[in-house]
Amino acid sequence: SQSGKSRAIGSVRFMSLRQILSLALVPLLALMPVMRVSGAEDEEVMKPVRCVGNNEMKIALTFDDGLHRCYTPEILDVLDGYGIKATFFVIGENCRENLGIVRRELDSGHEIGNHTYSHPHLTNITAEKLFGEIVCTENILFEVGEYRPKLFRPPEGVYSLTVSGTLERLDYIPILWTVDTTDWKHPSAEKIAKTVTDNVKPGSIILCHDYVSGKSNTAAAMRLFIPELLKQGYVFVTVSELLVSGGTEK
Repeated sequence: SQSGKSRAIGSVRFMSLRQILSLALVPLLALMPVMRVSGAEDEEVMKPVRCVGNNEMKIALTFDDGLHRCYTPEILDVLDGYGIKATFFVIGENCRENLGIVRRELDSGHEIGNHTYSHPHLTNITAEKLFGEIVCTENILFEVGEYRPKLFRPPEGVYSLTVSGTLERLDYIPILWTVDTTDWKHPSAEKIAKTVTDNVKPGSIILCHDYVSGKSNTAAAMRLFIPELLKQGYVFVTVSELLVSGGTEK
């Protein structure tokens, strides 16, 4: 949501980035009720969205780990060329270095999701640390464009009770994926495109990356699979648009 109103935690959400970082050692979550779990663990976990079935051939193209000063603009150029809107799950520290690209994404009508501030491994992260990672990125986006993300993708897809409980407290929807291009491993553009076209189905959430170490073939792959999927009748939408498409979340 782009609303400037806080969804939770009161004035803490409106603090500057510097203030939020200065509170890194304060046990903010200690003041909140702890989520109670009984029986099987997954009975209480908020389920992440991997696919949203629909009858309208709608799919969502998503990008992780940005922003990148070269690759993100190239990807935006491809999206602009086809008139497609995508969802970017951004890392806060990368946003700080590329504020102009953040503004371009927002001005172009793309959706931005939260992907933490520093891309930590979440297996053993504390709720307090994860809270800080999410809110720091949230504050950067608000300072740049008064934008409040409502979607969160956990780094490496790691999902747990700690992640689920923190997202519930901050009113985020956890998003995973249906099709993983593994473009961060530097496959050829043709291989990335084939992975997408062979595995996509209505309601798919496609995982790409706009920040990779070394050479990225993602933009080149997009020029192959986007026109092919459009020809097949697929409609590219943002993740939030997919969520309200009337299908069943899976």
